[in-house]
Amino acid sequence: MYAGIDIGGTNIKAIIANREGAILASSKDRTPKTAEEINETIIGLLRKMLEKKGFRISALKSIGIGAAGAIDGKKGIIITSPNIEAWKNYPLAPVIEKKTGVRVFLENDATAAVIGEWWTGHGKKFKNWVMLTLGTGIGGGAVIDNKVYTGQSGSSLEIGHLTIDYKGKQCPCGNRGCFERYASATALVETIKAKLKKRSSSLLMRMKTEALSARMVFEEANKGDMLAREALEEVGFFLGVGLAGLVNIFNPEAIIIGGGLSHAHRYLLPVAKKVVQERALPGLKDNVKYLIIKNEDKTPALGAAKVGIDSLGL
Repeated sequence: MYAGIDIGGTNIKAIIANREGAILASSKDRTPKTAEEINETIIGLLRKMLEKKGFRISALKSIGIGAAGAIDGKKGIIITSPNIEAWKNYPLAPVIEKKTGVRVFLENDATAAVIGEWWTGHGKKFKNWVMLTLGTGIGGGAVIDNKVYTGQSGSSLEIGHLTIDYKGKQCPCGNRGCFERYASATALVETIKAKLKKRSSSLLMRMKTEALSARMVFEEANKGDMLAREALEEVGFFLGVGLAGLVNIFNPEAIIIGGGLSHAHRYLLPVAKKVVQERALPGLKDNVKYLIIKNEDKTPALGAAKVGIDSLGL
């Protein structure tokens, strides 16, 4: 058995899988703030899943971890994570390995999602494709000529930190105008809050502002709330701006979108694709397929498990 852990800015998701990619168990919990709390949450999720199967952690052959931010995969270190302040040059893989006695391998969470989708999802169909994960922030990854591209240290394609407005909103990374400040789940919540200050014609007004979430906006949009739909379309526009740049750079066969905000694709993608057609170059924007991850809730963790399997040479 092999474990895969997906650590995002909002949730930690865990799975147990076999070598063929079948998920045997899964669990998740909220992402705490401190590094030690994150470690204990990981251990707790592993124990919870394994104990239901009658096993201990020692039954695992490897643990793969996909973590948000810049990483050093060879050393198992989180260099920095814009959405998890507790990680600064933090040796996550060595710490978890010491606590469990199981080999641990670290990968960027978006790259892990690419590997998971490439292993069991839409990615099997293409040789050149790009993935975006729309969550608390925006992650990304790419398969180029049928190989996952990771860069020199494993931290390539931090798509969320492409600058789309050089005088724009301040980003936790220290830059301004980053893509994820306009087209992530966080950006959607900020967008609806700004709109609610100017207009009260929304059912979302009945909720406390601090309690608003992207899921709530999406659910109200499904019920016909026009302000919620307007906010989603605005985020869709900025998604399209970022996608146009990626199309011009990669000339991909497909763009595959995951993350929690991908559930709102019926509102986001029509707007985004229109922007791509307006902004991307002729010959590059043609015949690009736009797809949604089949199982976005578990694919990144499954990809992390695959990292562990491959790293063991199995």
